[in-house]
Amino acid sequence: MNAPKRLFGLSLLGLATALFLPGCVTSPPVAREFVGMKEGTVLVYHRKSSGSYGTFNDQVTWLNSLGTWQGQPAMTAASAQAGTQVYDSKTHGLVAMLGRDGKPAVSYDPPIAYRWPMKVGDSWSSQHKVTLHANGRTVPLTLNYKVEAYDRITVPAGTFNAYLVVSTDSNGEVQRVWIAPADSLSVVKRTLDRPATHPQGAGHLEGELLSRKLP
Repeated sequence: MNAPKRLFGLSLLGLATALFLPGCVTSPPVAREFVGMKEGTVLVYHRKSSGSYGTFNDQVTWLNSLGTWQGQPAMTAASAQAGTQVYDSKTHGLVAMLGRDGKPAVSYDPPIAYRWPMKVGDSWSSQHKVTLHANGRTVPLTLNYKVEAYDRITVPAGTFNAYLVVSTDSNGEVQRVWIAPADSLSVVKRTLDRPATHPQGAGHLEGELLSRKLP
């Protein structure tokens, strides 16, 4: 009767040992796609900025709706404080930014989008033509991305499973943003920094999600 007990004890010890082996650590999941935002979703962020981003320390509210861009279906996020952002309906890539007057300020070809599927350790680059509509100029832009981490992150709006994506563009601007693809959130929390050599000058911006109201 003692032998089975000893074997049972050994099996538990083996299981406990296996759970702590490096090969048994659960890997961060792979995000297959960005789940599209539902029309009517309202997101409220706290934004604090200085320098070339402008001096601001207050809430910014975004209303997400269906819209169009150059005759094609698109998603729009409109804010009385910050204008309107236009996104591709399929990739959720940033297509354009409109001023508070509703006129195009900047547009991107191709749209600025993440690469899917996404997992920790991924890195990639993308090239874009940026049109500055005020003067009609088009300038090149390169973005370099790295998915640095995956974790549960808590902000005033709640706790989300999010990926930390760090991007650096060819002007030296660095963005660190936590995104939650399964929750349709391209920004849970973020910081942006521009160096003094940036065409618009040095600046710092930070923001986090305060609330989310689903339709």
